[in-house]
Amino acid sequence: MCPLNLYGKAVFGEGYSLSNFLDNINSAAIGEYIVTKAMGIFRSPESSWESFDILSPEGIKIEVKTAGLVQIWQQKKPSVPSYDIKQKSGWSGETSEYDGIITRQADVYVFCLHHEKDPATCNPLSSDAWSFYVVATNDIDQKLGTQKSVGISTIENILGCRPVSYDELSGKIIEVGSEKSNRKL
Repeated sequence: MCPLNLYGKAVFGEGYSLSNFLDNINSAAIGEYIVTKAMGIFRSPESSWESFDILSPEGIKIEVKTAGLVQIWQQKKPSVPSYDIKQKSGWSGETSEYDGIITRQADVYVFCLHHEKDPATCNPLSSDAWSFYVVATNDIDQKLGTQKSVGISTIENILGCRPVSYDELSGKIIEVGSEKSNRKL
């Protein structure tokens, strides 16, 4: 389990401070935080202006996408998770320019699913409340082409991916991202 609480207060480390943890923007930050901790990265993720979310110590470019079954707003039933996988022009924080190449910029996508269903007891700060799907960007490109979004059923049935726990996440990212054919140059 990734420790996100200390003495009952949310602890995120330098650069992390959130209020409503079920808000989509905040859950995205939580997802990135959990992935960085799983990878042994003890600093804030890359600049939000880069073309991917996290650069691992192994040089793997990681795009983190989050979704949850419980939302901040009133719901009659759990949400159907959907993730943005749209191809985009890459932005460089170093040059402050777009590269003009429309593609998926990362080596791997980590689809984080906050799988708790009860809004009264859910805790998005617990890494045990999340499942993680690690997919090579090349697999997304080959099997889904220019598709702009993806759901869990497509991730499992078409991309052939199964969820991993927090404890398995780092190894899976390294396994998928280290395959030479999966690396973006």
